[in-house]
Amino acid sequence: MQNTTTVPSRHLPSRTLGALALAGALLLPPVAHASEAREPSEAYRQVCAHCHAPDKAVGPEITIAFPEAAWEARGNYIRNTVRHGRAAMPAFRAAKISDPELEALIQALVSGELDDAPVADASNSEE
Repeated sequence: MQNTTTVPSRHLPSRTLGALALAGALLLPPVAHASEAREPSEAYRQVCAHCHAPDKAVGPEITIAFPEAAWEARGNYIRNTVRHGRAAMPAFRAAKISDPELEALIQALVSGELDDAPVADASNSEE
């Protein structure tokens, strides 16, 4: 024998909840990811320099310029490695580095723009 108690429903019908959720979503301001994009040197400092800075020597140095003919292949390699990881390098989702930030970072890396990129910790840069 089972005791069951029926509680009167105080919940809104699912159709009403769906309409309210849609109305709320339409009222939210659009997310402006492009205006919040970090500069390539800042993205490098915050995401990459922890392992790739020459004084860290955890990962290979990635700020070396490549010949222009190799930019596309190098860019594809960097994009794939960042998104999917490789060996000891973890994968980074778009929440960590957005697609526009990654594209700008790739352009800066292959062109050698970040040859003198900032390091993660300025106190270790003068060794």
